Amino acid sequence: MEEFTNLLLEFKNNIEANLEFFQKTVIRNPTLAYYKLNELSNFVGSRYGLVMEIHFPDRRKIGEIRDYGTENMSFIFDKFRKTFPIERDQIKLQATKDLTGNVQIIDAYMYEGKEGLKINFKDPEPNNSRIDLLPGSFHLWTKIDDEIQRFGDWLLSNVYYERLKNKSGKFST
Repeated sequence: MEEFTNLLLEFKNNIEANLEFFQKTVIRNPTLAYYKLNELSNFVGSRYGLVMEIHFPDRRKIGEIRDYGTENMSFIFDKFRKTFPIERDQIKLQATKDLTGNVQIIDAYMYEGKEGLKINFKDPEPNNSRIDLLPGSFHLWTKIDDEIQRFGDWLLSNVYYERLKNKSGKFST
């Protein structure tokens, strides 16, 4: 199942359908462009039972319309979940299979009965590329290439599958 791939494609198609708006608005009113982008991400995310957020750690990148939906994204399923539905070691193993190159996979956010993983990409240039994996969300602080997309497909099928019970995009309480 390539659900993550489909989600990204659907989001990209929505951006393309609104390309003229972004081209006209991003220079005059970047805040309005950002709100529209989040409106689209909320719409697409709700169709997949998640909340999708787009981030601009470097605010100047909002002008790079062609990069929308290709980097710095969060996917939130249940912000209150404390543990993964599968062993962390299974996630680590899959990450080593899908993500080649110089990566470091470490346990992170391990406090108050919570668990998480951090995957750091040791790129030649210091850009702090990483993936943060939490039981109820994952955050891509990197460009989404084919490897990360394949890993995202695996995550939706094997780690974040419980969201399919509630596709409303609302967090369970």
